[in-house]
Amino acid sequence: MIRFNNDYSETCHENILKRLADISGGQFAGYGEDEICAEAADIIRKLTGKPEADVHFLVGGTQTNLIVIASVLRPYQCAVCAVTGHINVHETGAVEATGHKVIGIESENGKITAGDVREAHRLHWQDDSHEHIAQPKLVYISQPTETGTVYRREELAELYREAGLNVPL
Repeated sequence: MIRFNNDYSETCHENILKRLADISGGQFAGYGEDEICAEAADIIRKLTGKPEADVHFLVGGTQTNLIVIASVLRPYQCAVCAVTGHINVHETGAVEATGHKVIGIESENGKITAGDVREAHRLHWQDDSHEHIAQPKLVYISQPTETGTVYRREELAELYREAGLNVPL
């Protein structure tokens, strides 16, 4: 059975383990201030075609979700995800600790659709007291989902279009 619990329940790829063994015993400044991190940051910039990009390394998914979501949302906005979504179930309130609400949407097999996002948006704005309710602004998905289903390319494109993004997939 393949389990999709989290990114900590798997061992690393054999090439990563070999690289760790190769540098074992060396001392590094850490915290992104060493030559290994500098090399990795350069590779990321090259692969993304963004030579000017700032690259920051974080220690885990919870910290990454927290920092990205808090930096994207205004204080009155919230994240929308499947009710089974990782930030709604497994992050021990980390996102909400920043003051940003997480709204879980009922979904089929852990996948939310463009229609689900549209409906969450409609429900917010049709409420007479919407100025007193967290405004849905960010859509969070997991790939694969926490139930192990995978978004198809067309589903992702629909979500992007619903968000008003014109991103080629």
